[in-house]
Amino acid sequence: MLMSTLWGAFGSLVGLFYAGMQVMVPCLPPAPLSTSLLTTDEYMGSWHFVAATVWDEDDLKSFKDTDSSTLNIQKGANATLTVTESSRVGDQCHKKTWTYFTMDPLLYRTGRNGPDYDTIALVWDGKFINCSSCIIILFVDEDAETSAMLFARSEKIPDEVIQEFKSKMECVYMEDFVQAPLQKGYCDKAA
Repeated sequence: MLMSTLWGAFGSLVGLFYAGMQVMVPCLPPAPLSTSLLTTDEYMGSWHFVAATVWDEDDLKSFKDTDSSTLNIQKGANATLTVTESSRVGDQCHKKTWTYFTMDPLLYRTGRNGPDYDTIALVWDGKFINCSSCIIILFVDEDAETSAMLFARSEKIPDEVIQEFKSKMECVYMEDFVQAPLQKGYCDKAA
């Protein structure tokens, strides 16, 4: 009970801080989706990776090797989301599954080496870039590597949406950009 109250207060403070930041940096996206909204059926299911932006070009390495990727988001037990990624790197398909704990508005992923969190994520709907069938996920890992990733419900989205995403991210100095090549097709979810 106390922990829930503390997280609620923390979430409110983060919201106020973010509102202040939007005044100073008008191109910031709106407030991230709340976890109560994110866990609705509207956001569950498959999302296709479209593009990524980062602050440091070295952080693009893993994205440059990826031809295609699909996330499957499902509700888990005890305020969690189960996220399964099927990706094609070269001619190989890879499948990874993570558990994210939802603590509004943040998602926390536990690491492989115990209960510590290794990644924090925030999620925005695509209205920020005029794409109602898109989401943007900002990931910050334990090494402070930060990436913003654009996902869409469909395999193909208009170039204007991709350019709008790129432009909005450049406004917050995430100028290094890569788009999924999609030359070898998507992997089967069972890969």
